[in-house]
Amino acid sequence: MGPVGPVEEAPRRSHDLSRLVALVTWVLLLTTAFVFSPPAAPDTNDAIRRLLAGQLEGINVSLFALFNVMGVLPMSFLAVLAFDAKAQRVPKWPFVIASFALGAYALLPYLVLRQWELPRRPPETWWLRLLSSRLLGMVLTALGLTLVALFVMGDVNGFVTLVRTQQFPFAMTLDFAACCVLGALLAAEEARVRQQPALRWVGLVPVLGVPLVLALRSVQREAR
Repeated sequence: MGPVGPVEEAPRRSHDLSRLVALVTWVLLLTTAFVFSPPAAPDTNDAIRRLLAGQLEGINVSLFALFNVMGVLPMSFLAVLAFDAKAQRVPKWPFVIASFALGAYALLPYLVLRQWELPRRPPETWWLRLLSSRLLGMVLTALGLTLVALFVMGDVNGFVTLVRTQQFPFAMTLDFAACCVLGALLAAEEARVRQQPALRWVGLVPVLGVPLVLALRSVQREAR
């Protein structure tokens, strides 16, 4: 019996549903960001510079934690999408690379266009072997757990005020919500393609879901 593919009826339904969910999420993300976004704060660029540099003076700690979560999640998605089959008709790398700056805003269009449920590539190269290692998943899980704790122990009330009044925290929070949907879709696909049903439920955990999937998934070396 060959690997699960998109030629079968059930995978085809999953393929269509995943693309539809990705499309709806992308449209809602853009609509909400452009229609309901509060105005940009005059010091937004300076705040982003300080966040990148780790300069926390005058920066909301919960905002800093979420900002770094939005670095952990694209790395987790890279470690899933790097194994997309070579038969994909749409090149993934422009979307994946852009996601490190724009998150789900950049990555969701690829999920709309890509073919779902294709067998995964084997780890043929050193960098694919690195991305397939469970150690990477454990490191990203530890980072995510640390950032969640930092967010909770920070100024959550102040963060909520920032989301309500400033464009950048608002857009980043929307991005995080969309990434949770994106992660659930990728985890569900991993569960089906790698025949590990538990991964579907693991992927529903915010922040930690996809890193845990990386730590728990098996690699189908026969899938080509």
